[in-house]
Amino acid sequence: MTEEEIISGCKANDRKAQKALVDTYSPYLYGICVRYAVDRQYAKDCLQESLIRIINKVGTYKEIGKFRSWMAQVTAMKCLELIRKEKKYRSEEVGDHMGLACGTHIYDKMRQEEVMMFMESLPDNYRISLNMYLVEGYNHKDIAKRLQITEGSSRSLITRGRKMIQEAFKTEGNNVRSIVKKSPPLRAAK
Repeated sequence: MTEEEIISGCKANDRKAQKALVDTYSPYLYGICVRYAVDRQYAKDCLQESLIRIINKVGTYKEIGKFRSWMAQVTAMKCLELIRKEKKYRSEEVGDHMGLACGTHIYDKMRQEEVMMFMESLPDNYRISLNMYLVEGYNHKDIAKRLQITEGSSRSLITRGRKMIQEAFKTEGNNVRSIVKKSPPLRAAK
């Protein structure tokens, strides 16, 4: 099915079109969920919830921008919503933020899966804000609005994250596997 057929079929509640949407776009949307979620299983849950939201809200898609971009935004917002809900029920809250964004000389040392592994070890607020800033391209104003924090807090999260990553990868011999194994999860009370 073409993208247009999937969109029109989903708007008409055609089950084949909905299945085609899931089959076609799940890998792309799962990649977004992994960047926000704490672990792979939670990312799968986020993906499922996001797909449900996309199928239910496809009628609101105005066909102005790219469909993939619209779905990515819906997915990111659903992930944030689920993370906020989960925090209400967790006894251990995530606090002092950590982030990712450092000089290119450090990125040169890391492979993509190592970056993902390191990102998974970060507290939620750092991981989410860095993902929004570096990967999704949100500015501090948008991050602040979506995470319900101030712009200053967004800047602080990104800056602290850069420093933490630079420190973690300062020496040549460090790699993500040894850093993640050496340090306990970087979680603190809010």
